[in-house]
Amino acid sequence: MNDIFKNKRRYAVLFLLAVVSVLIYTACNKDEQDSLEQPDFIRTTLSATLTVEGGEAFDLSVPQDASIEAYEWTVPDLLTIVEGQGSYKITVKAAEDGGIIPERSISVIGKRAGKASYPRIFYQQITILTPPPILEGYTTKRYGSKVWMTQNLNEAGEHGDLGWAYNNDPQKADIYGRLYTWHEAMTGIPHATAEQNPYQWGSEGIDDAGKPYVLDGSPSGSFNIQIQGACPKGWHVPNVYDWYDLMVAIKSEYQVPGNSLNDVANSQEGYIIAWDRDNGFTAGLNLTNWGVVGPYLKASRPIAEGGLWEGGTTFHYGGNSIFPDADYPLYVAEASNVAFGILPSGRWNNSKQAFEQEGLYSYHWAAYLKESANHYPLRLTVASGNANFSNGEETPVNGLCLRCVLNY
Repeated sequence: MNDIFKNKRRYAVLFLLAVVSVLIYTACNKDEQDSLEQPDFIRTTLSATLTVEGGEAFDLSVPQDASIEAYEWTVPDLLTIVEGQGSYKITVKAAEDGGIIPERSISVIGKRAGKASYPRIFYQQITILTPPPILEGYTTKRYGSKVWMTQNLNEAGEHGDLGWAYNNDPQKADIYGRLYTWHEAMTGIPHATAEQNPYQWGSEGIDDAGKPYVLDGSPSGSFNIQIQGACPKGWHVPNVYDWYDLMVAIKSEYQVPGNSLNDVANSQEGYIIAWDRDNGFTAGLNLTNWGVVGPYLKASRPIAEGGLWEGGTTFHYGGNSIFPDADYPLYVAEASNVAFGILPSGRWNNSKQAFEQEGLYSYHWAAYLKESANHYPLRLTVASGNANFSNGEETPVNGLCLRCVLNY
């Protein structure tokens, strides 16, 4: 009898355990059916650098899920939701004064029938850049971490004798800015001579950003020099790193195509960054090494279309081992977005005592002296009839354009 009773009790316990297990399984399964999956990863329209100008808007989103009734976004005080709260995509505006948005500060949950998902969190930091200072009479723009004038300098000095307007025509200066000798560009002194220019080969000192320099052609001594010269206070003549960083920033921020020269040759559009920062701008800048760079820097259209550049919308290249014999594009649509604004301002040729090449070329100073025997300064050239993005030595008494970069 005792064994029968024990067996009955054992069966009863087993039955109760089975019932409890079924109830637990049913409840868990119901919870799983009623719960919401965490939204997929948060995406942003910001560039890969995850930086944005103060006051600018950008989007945050997750892939849309038709089963979700509403999305609830949480953002920090440095961001304001402009539109989209409740949807899978929101537009936010960055704070005017700039700042750092730490990682894990942005999140979103999905909601349906009173239930909420686990939050999806944005695990990366976003930098809100302080807006560039207003520079009266000029437009400015940030490329990467640096702020450039997007127009050539047009400062004539106290007595109107600093540099030249092309053909001595003030209306040309309104379009192109003025043309300055190297000595004028580096000192801001009208008709400056070599003796008045302290920035000679081998000279050293503290630049206008408070940093030491040595004009010896080396990256450590020369590539980052910041000299005000003819530029407004707080701005400087662009140095080697400035020009190189500009090309890197444009390629990254405006999704310029080209992972290799073969890619550029096949598409006939885009460029690569040919060398590292310590070699890239002082080495050869041309189609064969970089690709089609010039069109991304230009403003205006060809003269035939009512613009300022001579020639058509393509240039013919005879071909080499990489680039085939073909017509290559000169004016890419992205140039208006890049908005660097180079125009064919020509130059003052001192040996000829004449202005020349308006419509054909734009020449720009860099704050760098070449290591060659005569130690002439470096200039950047963009041309009308080809993809010419080149550099070279320039006699310091010729008159070229000058852009300025905000000190950093």
